[in-house]
Amino acid sequence: MNNIMISFIGCFIMGLGVNAGYVPVHLFSTGFPGIGILTLYTLNWSPGIVVFALNIPLLFLAWKRIGRSFVIQTVIVAGALSVFLDLLHPIRNWVHPPLWLGIFIGGALLGFGSGIVFSRGLTSGGVGLVGRLIQLHFPKLKMGTIHIAFDFFVLILGALVMDITTAFYTFLASIIMGRTMDFTKSVPHLIARFRRT
Repeated sequence: MNNIMISFIGCFIMGLGVNAGYVPVHLFSTGFPGIGILTLYTLNWSPGIVVFALNIPLLFLAWKRIGRSFVIQTVIVAGALSVFLDLLHPIRNWVHPPLWLGIFIGGALLGFGSGIVFSRGLTSGGVGLVGRLIQLHFPKLKMGTIHIAFDFFVLILGALVMDITTAFYTFLASIIMGRTMDFTKSVPHLIARFRRT
């Protein structure tokens, strides 16, 4: 199974996390999906289309800094995430988890899906793409840490659009997402190290 196909699985899991975790308990996620969800709540716009549109300027920057092959793969993976965000939307009406479970499911699934994508050396765009661009200059910075730092802006925006309590619960979910992402991304390296011993 090649990197793109594995990344599609990661995008599916991320879409599942948004639609089965965040939206049913009326959280707004963080990063670009968070902005997409906020536009869903306020303007009834498609989150998938909003997320893909926000990626366009980053893709132009990555084309110059990282290379054409990476950008083409990112367009494919970002497109897959946008499709799954919208394709899985019926789940929002099927599941009704309590708040704590929505926080955990949303954070864990988004982190797991993102970690799968990043472990293949790819990104689904958004903050992941920003993170890759930042890591060109600061390679020791972890992707999960970059996510948490960058997502502060989206949390402030969400607090203004919705309320501080919702932003706080979304922040808890983003911490779960960041830590799950770092762990998932490190699993292939841990397996490789175990095989060498």
